[in-house]
Amino acid sequence: MKHPSFLSKVNKKILLIVCILLAAVVSIPLVFLSSSKLSTTKTYENNTQYNFDQYTNELFASELSSDWLSLHFYLESPEDWNIDTSKPTLGDYSYKSMKESQNYYINQINYLKSIHYNELYPNQQLTYDTLMSSLTSQLDFGDLCLCSEILSPTTGLQAQFPVLLSEYAFNNQNDIDNYLVLLSQVKDYFKKICQFQVTKAKENSFISTFCLDKIVSQCKDFITTDNLQDNLLYTSFSNRISAVDFLNDKEKAEYISKNKDMLQNSVIPAYQLIISTLSDLKQKGYCKNEEGLCKLKNGKSYYEYLAQSYTGSSKNVLEQKAMIQTQLAKDVRTMYSLLNVSPELEEKFSSIKENTQKPEEILKQLSKKAAKDFPIENNYSFDIKYVDKSLENHLSPAFYMAPPIDSSSQNTIYINAASPNTSQNLFTTLAHEGIPGHMFQENYFSDTNPLPIRHLMNFGGYSEGWATYTELLSYNYEYDDEQLAKSLACNASYSLALYSLCDIGVNYEGWNRKKTAKFLSNYSIDDKKVCDSIYEAVVEEPANYLQYYVGYLEIVELKNELLKKYGTEFNLKTFHKAFLSLGPTSFDVAKKWICYFYDRNK
Repeated sequence: MKHPSFLSKVNKKILLIVCILLAAVVSIPLVFLSSSKLSTTKTYENNTQYNFDQYTNELFASELSSDWLSLHFYLESPEDWNIDTSKPTLGDYSYKSMKESQNYYINQINYLKSIHYNELYPNQQLTYDTLMSSLTSQLDFGDLCLCSEILSPTTGLQAQFPVLLSEYAFNNQNDIDNYLVLLSQVKDYFKKICQFQVTKAKENSFISTFCLDKIVSQCKDFITTDNLQDNLLYTSFSNRISAVDFLNDKEKAEYISKNKDMLQNSVIPAYQLIISTLSDLKQKGYCKNEEGLCKLKNGKSYYEYLAQSYTGSSKNVLEQKAMIQTQLAKDVRTMYSLLNVSPELEEKFSSIKENTQKPEEILKQLSKKAAKDFPIENNYSFDIKYVDKSLENHLSPAFYMAPPIDSSSQNTIYINAASPNTSQNLFTTLAHEGIPGHMFQENYFSDTNPLPIRHLMNFGGYSEGWATYTELLSYNYEYDDEQLAKSLACNASYSLALYSLCDIGVNYEGWNRKKTAKFLSNYSIDDKKVCDSIYEAVVEEPANYLQYYVGYLEIVELKNELLKKYGTEFNLKTFHKAFLSLGPTSFDVAKKWICYFYDRNK
């Protein structure tokens, strides 16, 4: 459905869902983690620096060894990184482990506090600050975890899982064997997820009817085919097996047969279990809350936790709301001003044609045009892929997948050809996911040789905020008409602001459908289907829009602070270099370090 004068896409980069297990850092001999991208030789001035690297390397190995799906996407050769590869596992997912996670975070924070911060070299201090920010932001999760949800229509595990498995690289025979072991565990892993759904239901923390129906529909779409051989996980496996050169034809046929057995006996039953469990809970009347997160027990507190952990902003929900409202008012004023000066913009705006260029051509154009504002020096190799038809109705318009950090493999950008929002503006979509968005950001930071643990720390506000920031700038690269480009960027910002305010209104302030529609009517949005679509989107993915828009606004605020500090000496490309050099982190940490990296990049 096209939303009139609205940007409705949410280009969610695929994130691997990892449940952090209880862990204690133990003392083991330091083994320098090695890779093609990371230096193995370091000079230390004191034991504090040496011990900090040891600690973060152990933490890196511990986190990945508990979740092999993540491990394989982060590392091509885990055996080179002092990681035990003998027991492939999807990890643990249980209410108990979530409740007890607070002990883990407290232990890590206490250990960090024992470190002599001033004795660390600068990149270690930045890693320390980022780790501390990440750990403290998670402290409340254990008390609020019943409000958390691993199943959701767009970013839920059941939606991501088929894509992740279809992208699982087979670099050697061991990879294939491990993949099949992981497939054999899918049913038991999903059983734990279903047990958690039952616990949520009994504690009156269950999902809405419309959210449940979409998840069930999605699961049915994925497993319901006339022929198993048409299933994505059958065809993608067969294609990968056919392409390897270390197996003979007989071995390939045997593996294809084993994969078919795993699909029949583990994966498909796992999705059937989700369908039956959710359907049964719905039938028993557990879908009691058809409104926002704040209507659940501890839901408002959980939303506060989400708003800060998703965005990486230290601003509370109401401060974030004020920030959004200020930008919305500014965008409205800008649009009125542009239309007053150039009334013909309205006609231009409504008559924009679909971009018919190929994705590769667009990315090449973006690389060339964005180079004046961004430090784009390399030609990044990438694959453009299209979302499988069985997933088209449920996944985002596009998403980016990074290669392993120890690999020279290509980047991957997925495009959902069925999404109307993709065709509306493929150019800005690829700016968001590719260059100068996620793909460029990921590769630039990786080239700075960060400590390995930095690759595992996800700060949605930093990453999605950056991608949104570059997306809005990209209108200038697509259109030569400066006023048209500015009006389109304002409209996109305006749309995201309205979605974000609805997100807060529904999930934090308790708006129902009627109140949401009334709010939107103030901005000339009266179509009931559109209002319902927005309402359901923010109920299904609470705080999701905030990481995009609040993250974007925090970057703009950071840029304005440096503009004020450096005045006429401020350089936009230098600011972008500095921000990218920081790597994913919270905005408090970014504000602390941005001038250091700006001055260093001058």
